[in-house]
Amino acid sequence: MPHITPVSSEDSHAATADIQWLASATGFTANSMLSLSHRPEIARAVLELIRAVVRNPEGTVSAELRWMVAHLSSLSNGCTYCSAHTFKNGADNGVSQEKLDAIWEFETSDVFSDAERAALRIAITGGQCPSYASAEDMNELKKHFNEAQVVEIGAVIALFGFNNRWNSLMQTELEGEVTSFVSERGYTDLGRDRKKNE
Repeated sequence: MPHITPVSSEDSHAATADIQWLASATGFTANSMLSLSHRPEIARAVLELIRAVVRNPEGTVSAELRWMVAHLSSLSNGCTYCSAHTFKNGADNGVSQEKLDAIWEFETSDVFSDAERAALRIAITGGQCPSYASAEDMNELKKHFNEAQVVEIGAVIALFGFNNRWNSLMQTELEGEVTSFVSERGYTDLGRDRKKNE
């Protein structure tokens, strides 16, 4: 049961246009944004970050990789809400079912490139609080990505750090459209908590 009741779409007033923009991209209205709309300036700020970080058509990192980073970071933080969203958004933005199914095995699975492995390693090590990304992790990332791209990958992780904490804290209820999407694909691993020492 959510701790904060989402405001209705009609009552989100100051954030309505931004919420509708996100809904047009996802196919549903996100309960997290409706909850944040109790403070519309916060909802709008978060939506602007979403627009700049993961929904930016001019991004220098592929949408596929951005969503894989967001998904693995959310999984490793145990956020069921964001894990479900990033699973759906990843699938909607070109991430293959094979990669989504093998995301925990990215270090050894042949379906991932060395560049993807470096980014996904940072998604886990850099996505924890405190971060335990090592200099070696960052150096490996920089072998495959320029500094602007490293910033973009880091921004995805940081954005979902906020989203994971917000939605876990507030116990945001998953939307029916997202629940149906992940259920139809038999995906149940949406919040397995992987600790950094495992």
